[in-house]
Order: sequence, then structure tokens, then C-alpha cells
Amino acid sequence: MALAGLALLGPPLLVVIFVGAHAGLPSPAFFVEQGRRLPALARRLAARWGGVEIASPYRPAPPSPVRDPDGWYRDGDALFRSAFLPAYLARLRWIARDPATARDLSWMMLNPLVGGVLAGLAPALIGGGLTALWFHRPAGAVAMLLGLALGPRLLHLHARWTRVLLAPSSRRVPGRVAAAVGARVVAGARLCASVALSGVAMVFAVAQVVAIGLMPVRLWPETVLGSRRFVSWRRARIGEWTGVRIGEPYRPEPPLPDPEPDGSYRLGWGPVGTVYQTRGAAVRARRFRWMAGDRASWRDLAWLFLEVPVAAVLFAGPAVLIVGGLAVLCWLWLWTEALGLLTGLTWSPDDLLHAAVPAWSGVPAPVAGLVAAALGMAVAPALLRCHALLSRSLLGPTRAALLTSRVDTLTSSRAQIRDAQAAELRRIERDLHDGAQARWVAVGMTLGAAEGLVDQDPEAAKAMIAGAKDMSVVALGELRELIRGIHPPVLADRGLADAVRTLAMDAPLEAEVRVHLSGRVAAPIEAAVYFAVSELLTNAAKHAAASRVLVELRHADGVLTVTVADDGRGGAVALRGGGLHGIRSRLDGFDGVLILSSPPGGPTVATLEIPCALSSPRTSTSSEKGSPTS
Repeated sequence: MALAGLALLGPPLLVVIFVGAHAGLPSPAFFVEQGRRLPALARRLAARWGGVEIASPYRPAPPSPVRDPDGWYRDGDALFRSAFLPAYLARLRWIARDPATARDLSWMMLNPLVGGVLAGLAPALIGGGLTALWFHRPAGAVAMLLGLALGPRLLHLHARWTRVLLAPSSRRVPGRVAAAVGARVVAGARLCASVALSGVAMVFAVAQVVAIGLMPVRLWPETVLGSRRFVSWRRARIGEWTGVRIGEPYRPEPPLPDPEPDGSYRLGWGPVGTVYQTRGAAVRARRFRWMAGDRASWRDLAWLFLEVPVAAVLFAGPAVLIVGGLAVLCWLWLWTEALGLLTGLTWSPDDLLHAAVPAWSGVPAPVAGLVAAALGMAVAPALLRCHALLSRSLLGPTRAALLTSRVDTLTSSRAQIRDAQAAELRRIERDLHDGAQARWVAVGMTLGAAEGLVDQDPEAAKAMIAGAKDMSVVALGELRELIRGIHPPVLADRGLADAVRTLAMDAPLEAEVRVHLSGRVAAPIEAAVYFAVSELLTNAAKHAAASRVLVELRHADGVLTVTVADDGRGGAVALRGGGLHGIRSRLDGFDGVLILSSPPGGPTVATLEIPCALSSPRTSTSSEKGSPTS
């Protein structure tokens, strides 16, 4: 009975966590942390009463922020004077990225349906048996004995059910049937969430209309910025849920012009324009013109208004089937039947089902509920994808926006490549001047001196010639190192795969390389990937204190994907002027991107994606550090 009562606490606690987390203070993490006490109690009871030990699955909490020597607190690329916001954000990321958080919340939602039934069955049989004995019914004794006999077994089953969601997640790959069922259950949950999010979209749309009607210059830009954050978040979720990627269509914010000699700001072209006396007024006016002239702002507004009718058409029916089937027909039926055993009441939601759907008369409520929920979950993936395609038509960049962004990116990357080439030429010139050139000059001077001593002191001349020979060997080694830094010979001779394997063998940590390439890419791309992998391996050993790293090269759908994952301490950021920022600049010239995932505590996963084609077919291979190439 205690476990059944514990199951009933889950849904109210979910409501408290949801409301408290959206309040913002003291922190969303605070309410989730406090809510973890209920799963922690369930783990202890599972070990004590059910004999099933369940380890704690939570990741360690992030450390307190440390002040930099210059007095600032750092959180990624942002700097703060106070430690409150960095600590707030760190704990929020810790809670949100911990898989155990979602498993705890799922357990609170599902435990009344599963754990509550397992825990409440034996008390219901015993209670019903006592009630029946009161009326001198022999079946009461049978029910009591059955409840007492099933009690220990049900406690053990309840503990095993608790372990399913509240234990640390296993890395076992589910079977096809389990994966398909799990995917549709997740899609059903996401479909129901999309219904609620459509209401949020309508709130943003109404807020924009009100801002335009009241004070468009002052209020509308701020409202649009808030809406853009929500819409960008929805783009990311749509891509994550359905695989339909939607790019960001927004134009970059134009810079504010320099002030006039009198300190005012003029916005406009030629002799026609508007003069603003303060910088704040000029910023608001420029931002208003920027957003009003960006077609993406109006396309976002149209999408926000259309979310409710689109969700009503696509999602309302399946959401009613899922929620109604699970919550009303299954959950309510289970508890009314259990209460009927305890109190003698005969009401059942079967009457509600028969009144709502007369054609299903005679079908038990739980069967009808499971069928309805399964039907809703079965169509959920297709409806989510349909919604994603409709959303992409409004939220995605237009052809003109893509061309404009493409031109801006090419212009920026061309300037970066030009600067990088100039810097590389200066480096080569400096290395040649200070290194190899100086040594060859010394060789020449030594040989000249030896020439003058050949007749007078042959032994000294021989010694000087031997010294010149040694210096020529050193100079040749420096030239080889310089050439290797420009374009490694192994890259030209054996290709990217073997060049990366060479890097892995020379790395000061255990490195494994997996290659799935059916050919070679262009030489400039091979060089860019080679030096990027070299930089990432150096960072893993030097900064992340990693002991093992995995490098994987794969080509699919016209994109070369290189993944470098290490088990280090994480926390890597692509600061301007750093090695990771240099990798991004190098990839910009090929339309490539660097995707970095490095939470505090690790692991760090850096993914390079470069659109390119392959040539000269080659057999895919895999190798590990120190092992021969197959």
C-alpha cells in the first residue's frame, strides 16, 4: 500500500516540477533536484523490500565557478562579474543533459500505470477478501490467501520495474521490435508536446501583433527577438525529432554607423535620412528597420499564427487517442476497478466508453484504450514529418536568402583564406630564413674555409668538411619538417586514411581509427582534415587530459564526416584565436562546419562535416593504434 501511495505522488510532483521550473527562480535545476528525492526513495525501497539493488544514475554536479585572474567568471564565451549566473547556467545544463532526468520524469508519469498496479494488486485482493468475509462469502478467504501469497512476488516485480527506468542506463542495443515500439512511443510523446507548443506559438504571435499596434519601434523588435529564440528552438527540435533540417534564414544585424561630428547618428542613404540624438534611439531604429525589412520576420509571424490550426488538423486526433486511451480508458479503469474491490462500488468507465463510442460496446476499457493509444502512436511519426515539411516551407531560408548567405560566407571565407595564406607564406619565409637558409650559409662558409686549408692543414680541412656534412644533414631534416608542415608526404602518397592513422600512432594517448571511405577526396580537403585532426588530437592529449580517443572517417550523401571523440574532462570552447576557431576558419573555405559537444566532465566530441565527392574507389578499413593496416 505504501508503494501504491508512492506511485500516486508521481503525477502531482510532475506538475510541481513543471510549474516551478518555469518560474525560473531559484532555478529550474532546484525543483528537479528536489523531485529526485522520490525516485531515490523508490530505489531504497526496491532494495529493502524487493531485494533489487539499484545504483544512483546521476552525473556528478558541476563545480562552483572559479574567478579568472582578471576578476571575471567564465561560462563558455561569456564573461560575468558575479558567480550567480555561471553557476545557474552550469546547473541548468547539468540537469538538462543528464539522461537520468528524463528517465526520472518518465518514471513519475508511468509509475501509476505500472508500479501502482503491481503494488496495489495484493492489498486490493486482501481488502476485497476482508470485505467479502464480512458478508460470509467463501471467495473472500481465497482472495485474502491469494493476496498474501502474491505479495512477496509482486514486491519483487515492482522492484524490477523500478530498475527499468531508475537504474543507470545500459548500453545494450534494443532489438528491431523494441526499437520500433520505442520510436513510436517517443513520437507519440513528441506529438502531444507539439500540441502544447502550438499554444505557446500563438502567445508569441499575439504578443507581436499587440506590440505592432502599441509601440512598433520600441516594443516590436524586442518581441521579435523573443519569438526568434522560440522559433529557432522549434527548428532545432523539429530537426531532432524528424530529421528534417531547417536552416536559419535571418539576415545578420547591420552595424550602427559612426556618429556625426556633433554626436548624432544619421540613418539613411545620401542626403535623405533620419537623425537620432542618442545611440539608444539609433540602435532601436536600426533594429526596427532591420527586422521589418527581413522577410524571415514576417514568415515567422505567419508560422506562429498557423501553428494552432495546423496542429489542430494534424495532431489533435492522435493526441486525443494517446492521452484519452492511456489516461482515461486505461489508468482510470485500473484504479476504479481497484477501488471497486476495496469499497464494493460497481461504476466503471466502460459506461463512458460505451456512451462515447457505441460501436465498441462490449470492448473492455483497457483494451480499447491500448488500441486507441497504439493507433495514435503509429501515425505520430508520419504526422510529425508532415508538420516538419510544412514548417520548413515557412521557417526555412528562401532561395534568395540562401544565395545572399552563400555570397556573404564566400566573401568572408575568401578573406580568411587570403589572410591565412599570407600568414603561412610569412611563416615559411621566416622558417627558411632563420633555419635552413642560415644552416646552408654556414655550410658554404665552412666549405670555403676548408678550401683554404686543404694545402696547409689537410687534417683540419677534413674535420671542417665533416662538420659541413653534419650541418647539411641537419639542414635537410629541417627542410623535410618544413615540407611536412606545408603538405605531409604521407598524405600525398597514401591518402587521408593512412595519414590519420600515422597521426594516431604518433599521438601520446591510445587512439583508435575507423575508416569507412570508398575513395579519396580532393587534396585541399585532405590537407584541411589532416591538420584539423592533428589539432584535435593535440588538444585531447594536452588540454583534455584524455587517455583514449576515437577518430572515425565516413562519407555518405555527399558529405565527408570526421568524428573525434575523447574521454577527457571536457569544457572545450572555440575561442577566437584558439585552435578550434582555426579549424572552423580552415573549414569555412570548403563550406564545412565544426560541431563541438564538450560538456564539463566530458566526453568531448568534435564532428567535421565537409560536402565533397569521392574518387578512385578503395576498400574500407579499420585500424587501431599500433595495429597493422588491414
